[in-house]
Amino acid sequence: MVLLVLALLFASMVLYVSYPLLREEEESETPAMTLSKRQLLTVKKQELVSSLKDVEMDYRMQKLSEEDYGRLKAEFEGQAIEVLRELDAIEEKKGKPKLKSERSGKE
Repeated sequence: MVLLVLALLFASMVLYVSYPLLREEEESETPAMTLSKRQLLTVKKQELVSSLKDVEMDYRMQKLSEEDYGRLKAEFEGQAIEVLRELDAIEEKKGKPKLKSERSGKE
């Protein structure tokens, strides 16, 4: 009898703990699903800038070799350039004039 009670108690604990994993996906809407493409690109840009800063700091602290630093920096800069181009394309479609600081950087 004791074993049956322990088995039921164990099964109920497993169900209680696993309930969040078993419920449907519709209930848990992620913030990324509600963001516009421009907002997603802006977040990606911020992540890339942060990654570039981290790579720079790791290199200065001698955690990265010069070869790894150059490779990672080039990779993140390339991704950042693509994101910035996409953001510019979105702004041009909306007809928004570019800021003075943005225009001076391209000249």
